Amino acid sequence: MKQKYKFAIGGAIILGVLTLLSIQGIQEMTVYFYTPTEVLASATKLEKETIRIGALVKSGSVTWNEETLHLAFDITENSKDFIPVVYQGVKPDMFREGQGVVVEGKIQQGVFYAHQLLVKHSEEYTLPPENHAMKKEQYYQSLVE
Repeated sequence: MKQKYKFAIGGAIILGVLTLLSIQGIQEMTVYFYTPTEVLASATKLEKETIRIGALVKSGSVTWNEETLHLAFDITENSKDFIPVVYQGVKPDMFREGQGVVVEGKIQQGVFYAHQLLVKHSEEYTLPPENHAMKKEQYYQSLVE
């Protein structure tokens, strides 16, 4: 009987540890981002934290320097309130005005300094019109071979 209890207690401890590790892992994988309105409402509180902001790139606000890899733009969710963003690095190919983005970094004195820039895109991939003829030709060639 004593051995059965030892196995039961050991199994319960192992199950408890695995449950705690699973819960902690799920919490760490959860990605949360703020909206510009939330950040503007509590900018001083968030100044020391690394945060993510999800928003749209404001039209007419993008400045890009290819030589220094310096990108500056404004993000907004309602076209009224905006946050200036500064990003140093390679500009993603799909980045453009009006595009949804998620930026990660820190806000300092009203400017968001991003160290990561993610571009949201649709789940549907389509070829540019100029590539349709090439795709058809490759398809027909694969049938002949």
